[in-house]
Amino acid sequence: MNFLRDEGQRRFFYGLAVILTMASVLAAAIWYANGYQMKGAVLRHDRYVVSSLLDQGVSEAVIAKAFTEKEMTEKGISLLGRMGINEETELLFMPAFFELQKGTGILLAGLFFILGVSLLGFTGVFLRTREKIYDRAIRITEQFMRGDFTEHLPRMGEGCLYRLLGKIDGLANGLAAGKEESVRAKNFLKDTISDISHQLKTPLAALAMYHEIIEEDAGDKESVLGFTKKASAALERVEELIQALLKVTRLDAEAVIFEKQRWLLADVAARAVSELLVRAEEEGKEIVLAGKEESWINCDLQWTGEAIGNLVKNALDYTERGGQIQVSWETLSGAVRVSVADNGKGIEEKDIYHIFKRFYRTAKGKEKGQGIGLGLSLAKSIVEGQGGTLSVRSRVGEGTEFTIILPEE
Repeated sequence: MNFLRDEGQRRFFYGLAVILTMASVLAAAIWYANGYQMKGAVLRHDRYVVSSLLDQGVSEAVIAKAFTEKEMTEKGISLLGRMGINEETELLFMPAFFELQKGTGILLAGLFFILGVSLLGFTGVFLRTREKIYDRAIRITEQFMRGDFTEHLPRMGEGCLYRLLGKIDGLANGLAAGKEESVRAKNFLKDTISDISHQLKTPLAALAMYHEIIEEDAGDKESVLGFTKKASAALERVEELIQALLKVTRLDAEAVIFEKQRWLLADVAARAVSELLVRAEEEGKEIVLAGKEESWINCDLQWTGEAIGNLVKNALDYTERGGQIQVSWETLSGAVRVSVADNGKGIEEKDIYHIFKRFYRTAKGKEKGQGIGLGLSLAKSIVEGQGGTLSVRSRVGEGTEFTIILPEE
């Protein structure tokens, strides 16, 4: 009886059972009362007959024998027939039984009237309540069809109806999530295209200008060589920008599968800074690795090295000649910490809340033309993609420290 799980149907069923039970009790009472009424009618009729016979001088013995007689004679039947009393006689001409039938009929009619009104009223209330639920479900479903998912179908009750509404509501939630994902994808694509367009304008404009100058000064070897170097630098910037954008886009689109393995932290750190040591030496800066040789980390070697390398690049950009960048690591309880600290200029408070945004650069960074504003954003995406966190703390004039926390598993 699963239909009783629905509260509305359960109430209707129990209410119907109560009404039918009361009707049965009343019917039994009418039947019982009708028996007593019939008994009284027959008793009155017998008394009338006995009284009349006694008044006419019929002996009591004869009358008593007549009441115990179980056989009918043709004479008796014929006499009653001549008196108008037989099977075809209408109850209207038998007053005692007619009154009995009339009273019983009135009681039964009243009973069925009350029963009918109760059933119709109770059923009407139940159907009206259901109609409200259906109307609301239709209205909300029409909203779903228009793309409006602000309301939800009623699904707190039990029973097939509410399970059905719950399934529809779950489907609507899935559609809403898909719609939001579609909007996010469109916005992401729009922002990415806008970012690419904006970032490519400067180097491409520079390349066009260098090309014009080279054409005009084709006879000046030194001028051609100088602007050729500038064009080469601009091309490198374009390539760097495109590669960084592709990486960020892949990470944002969750198209990167991190292949985690156990590596020595010393090897990961060494790989991350290997290509930056020459730059550091040319700029008169020092990169120091510090940590236990036997410390292990579970990570994607290439991507994690990319993240640490971007943090070191950022430190080189904002550290003066003679400065030091230290890459250190340690094993914690259930996690590994890697930090990249420098003794450079530090980050101002107004910038520190924005440094992980794509293409964000501080005022000093813009002045010097340092970086493209994607390194820190890329590092954060790589770390978080492996279930870790990347945080920063800095003091102006004292330096900056970036901290990576990655789980051991």
